[in-house]
Amino acid sequence: MSSEGVGDGAGVNLDLSLRFFSELTGVSDLRHGQFGVGNFFLPNDPASHAEAEQVIEQALRAQGFTILLSRDVPVNNDAIRPAAIKYQLPIRQWVFRSDSERKTHEALMAIESVAYTRPELLGLYPLSLSTRTQVLKGRLNSNEVVPYFSDLSDPRMEVHSMFFHTRFSTNTAPNATMAQPFRLMAHNGELNTDKKNRLSENAIARARNRAIIRPVGQSDSCRLDQTLQSRVLEDDLDLVTAVVAMMPPAWENDTTLSPRVTAMLEYFSLYEEKNDGPAALIFGDGNIIGARLDRLGLRPLRTVETAEYLGVMSEAGQIYFEPDSVLERGRIEAGGMRYYDHSEGRSYNTVEALEMLAARHDYPAMLAQARVNIADLPHVPPAGQGSPRGTTVTSTATSAMWPTRSTRRASSS
Repeated sequence: MSSEGVGDGAGVNLDLSLRFFSELTGVSDLRHGQFGVGNFFLPNDPASHAEAEQVIEQALRAQGFTILLSRDVPVNNDAIRPAAIKYQLPIRQWVFRSDSERKTHEALMAIESVAYTRPELLGLYPLSLSTRTQVLKGRLNSNEVVPYFSDLSDPRMEVHSMFFHTRFSTNTAPNATMAQPFRLMAHNGELNTDKKNRLSENAIARARNRAIIRPVGQSDSCRLDQTLQSRVLEDDLDLVTAVVAMMPPAWENDTTLSPRVTAMLEYFSLYEEKNDGPAALIFGDGNIIGARLDRLGLRPLRTVETAEYLGVMSEAGQIYFEPDSVLERGRIEAGGMRYYDHSEGRSYNTVEALEMLAARHDYPAMLAQARVNIADLPHVPPAGQGSPRGTTVTSTATSAMWPTRSTRRASSS
């Protein structure tokens, strides 16, 4: 918070309310998975707003989507300090028919490729564009989010999951664009491997004759979200698998893990540079919502479960529950996780999640196929090795090659 009482940044990520958007658009036959919502900050220069709106609508129509409604998201300036009003960015919203999250993502990529490369559109930023969730955020304090965004107080706004964050991304100055949460996650802490992760992702993209287009001033949290979105929507990984692969536990010397879980995590290490914090992560896609702590474990994550709620927060007591309603209180350990699957109506702890993921594929066989033992390679004379003449190079170590079964594609955003 600034000396004027202006928040560094806060917002919410919540699943799309069928009742709210059905009544808002006047479309009575709207169904989950058959419509999408896009929330955007428009360019800094008001003279470019019309051009930005044209870019957005062209990208939506190029995917065959029918636009049902566009509007300014209503806000209540009386809910925030007068000094904070000038720091808020209006959010323009589009509601459209779409039956494909993948095609909606393609529209997002098309918009970003223009928004992040044309100087006159500086400031155009998609908070979210999805058939599952939406993001609302700004330069706010945590207690201002719900009263400021009028939609969140509308009784028709019925949702089954929501996550929020109460500050901006680390390693950046406070601004609404980099405020948390992002499209699939919110992150508390900082990613000390961020530079390495960016180099790895850029190298993969270049190897595939593609480029990663990033927003100006992108934070470590925003980069993590962008990569996570790419893994899910371009590489076809489910959200939980992608989170575990990108932020694995310290598995190498952990004898408590089963052999198949160890094989899975080693296989992930062949193609994914791990993201190390300290980092506490909340993630969700409208069906899955969960929390994960990186392997360093230096950020607290407390859990509370009742018959109706599963809450995870950085501080115990951050959200009040009647003591008699609490079934279990706990914490997420270093490298651990907890998530809830709405389609199954149940939650998973760390061991359950890892065992479930490891059972989906024959990771020991995939790992064996990807591994190459240096000792088994054909002999190459010193001259052919590029080593000094007369020097013999020997090794009994093993080397892992890029997995041929991987279908990963570099992000184009």
